[in-house]
Amino acid sequence: MRLALLSDIHGNLEALGAVVCEGRARGVDAWVCLGDIVGYGANPKACLHAVQELSDEVVLGNHDAAAIGQTDLAYFNPYARRAAEWTAEQLGESERRYLASLPFVLQRDDAFFVHAEPHQPSRWGYVHNRAEAKKALDAIEQRFCFVGHSHCPFVCIERDGGVELLPKGPQPIQPRSRYLANIGSVGQPRDGDAQACFALWDQAAETLELVRCPYDITTTQYKIITAGLPPALAERLALGH
Repeated sequence: MRLALLSDIHGNLEALGAVVCEGRARGVDAWVCLGDIVGYGANPKACLHAVQELSDEVVLGNHDAAAIGQTDLAYFNPYARRAAEWTAEQLGESERRYLASLPFVLQRDDAFFVHAEPHQPSRWGYVHNRAEAKKALDAIEQRFCFVGHSHCPFVCIERDGGVELLPKGPQPIQPRSRYLANIGSVGQPRDGDAQACFALWDQAAETLELVRCPYDITTTQYKIITAGLPPALAERLALGH
């Protein structure tokens, strides 16, 4: 089984399309989405419908919750707040019902899937570093933990009582070790790399990899600006932050 994990699409249809094409080229069998399908970008409905067709395994993100009034917008910065208000105006009743039906977490065998940190997922805490990764792994029983939310991807391994960051590239899964992968962002990377990001977990080959792929940033920027969303949301895409 080759499982692709994607998160933080944020209404970026071009980035989502690039990720799906790359995943299919790599023989992906199934997909899991860790939330924030909407927010920031100009194609919330199209991205939401694409995710619905792609997978039934989807969790709720904070921007998804904001778009349907389940998260206080005071938590957001002014650009994010404006985008959330605009996104809410674009969604129909069926899209709102779908987002309202999404769970905070999914659990499958030895894997735990969540948008934010797993201890209190509805509070939208981040997993930024090794210390927060250790805390996240301590909060669950599963061997693998997959998170999004920060838009900054990394993979770490827990062994011998500590947590180590792993280098880029496909990582062989070590016996009796536990893993946390922050799978980054499809639609708005913030690690200095503007390319879309997703994770590929090849369970047969026993590897875990963060995958980057280019997409048509110019078209995405044009859509954001012509929709009347804050231009800063378009500008940051080319910078990867």
